[in-house]
Amino acid sequence: MISTRKAATRAQLIGATEALICEGGLAAVTTQSVARRGGFAEGTIYRHFDSRDELIVATLKEHFRGDFEQAVERLLSRVGKGEVETNLAEFFGIILPLYATIAPAVGMLAADPALAAKNAESIRSEARGPRSLSLQIGQYLRAEQELGRVDKDANVCAAAGLLVSVGFYRALIVHIMCEDPIGIPDADLAAGIAGIIARGVGASRAAVKTARVKTSRVKTSQNQKKRSSR
Repeated sequence: MISTRKAATRAQLIGATEALICEGGLAAVTTQSVARRGGFAEGTIYRHFDSRDELIVATLKEHFRGDFEQAVERLLSRVGKGEVETNLAEFFGIILPLYATIAPAVGMLAADPALAAKNAESIRSEARGPRSLSLQIGQYLRAEQELGRVDKDANVCAAAGLLVSVGFYRALIVHIMCEDPIGIPDADLAAGIAGIIARGVGASRAAVKTARVKTSRVKTSQNQKKRSSR
């Protein structure tokens, strides 16, 4: 019963923190504001979290975990459907703003090695994080590979890693330097990176069109041979 009550209180604290972040960003989050929003004494927070930063990291991780999972599920559901390039662009377009939101928390982790180690241990124990995301994207590309929609010799691990890394790198630079190193809107970046990756794995629109033309020519040639042999 105690553990259930403790879990409920923790969830309420995270909910209050999430609401404050949505309304005013990280600057709006203090232990006092969270306590007021959740209807708790400030000391209650420290029975569940060691610091404000740990509370923020936990909130972002739990809140956006569902968003990342939904994006991955959507991508995996697209295996064999539509164009690989379009599927990747849609997925990347979804996770780019998520990266931008969690970047400040990553910055806090960099300034607190103990908290960073604790967070990393938690992520590993739950089989989540950047590595897990990369593996899931790789899973999608391998499934497309088995269907012949991605070149059989393509390095899908490298392609998945590129997709994860570009978005994460950009979000961190924007947060730390207050300058976009790429300088184009999310939609254009998503389409551009998806196109680069699709061409790299032999699944771009151009590659698909070329393959269809070749297949059509082969079929035409085969039909002509059949007619001539009659």
